[in-house]
Amino acid sequence: MVIAIIEKYSMSESDSLAESSNASNQHAWDEDVALMARIAKGEDAAMSLLVNRWKGPLTRFFNKSLHSLTDAEELTQNTFVKIYRAADRYKPIAKFSTYLFTIARRVLLDEIKRKARHPLDPTDPVELRGESSPVGKMRRSELQEVLEQCLQNLPEKQRTALLLRVQRELTYDDIASIMKVNQGAVKTWIHRARSHLRKNLKPLL
Repeated sequence: MVIAIIEKYSMSESDSLAESSNASNQHAWDEDVALMARIAKGEDAAMSLLVNRWKGPLTRFFNKSLHSLTDAEELTQNTFVKIYRAADRYKPIAKFSTYLFTIARRVLLDEIKRKARHPLDPTDPVELRGESSPVGKMRRSELQEVLEQCLQNLPEKQRTALLLRVQRELTYDDIASIMKVNQGAVKTWIHRARSHLRKNLKPLL
């Protein structure tokens, strides 16, 4: 009897906690939706509330990928600008957090592409003999030009995955999360991108 009572109590408590959690999440979602509706009407106070709610999570998301708090804060601001401008088109089909971080991922990828500073060879860095000489500098310049052209010729997903891996030194798991695909796809894209670069740069090395 005692065991039955304990089990019944535990199940009831568990159900209560689950219901409480679901209610809390639903309340937060409803509040975000309400704020977006107010923002669409031009209420700046609602935008301030939304920023206060999501500034921290967004900044941490960007900082994890960029390893720069300054850049992370800038991209957070850019994301909120996009949210503000699109408020009248917002449809609460999915969770607001899903909507928010979908926009954040796009902002991050656009920034990485914009600020791309390609190394001489992102697959196998090469040290050129006499690279400080006029001939060496010319050769390095030629390699850089060919490399950048090769990168531009890559399919967008391959190029993005490679830059995230090489420039930002992100893990496959992080890249997969940002690009919303599985790790297998990321590894395949990076492998194909590296193979393409090796093939096209080989005659110059």
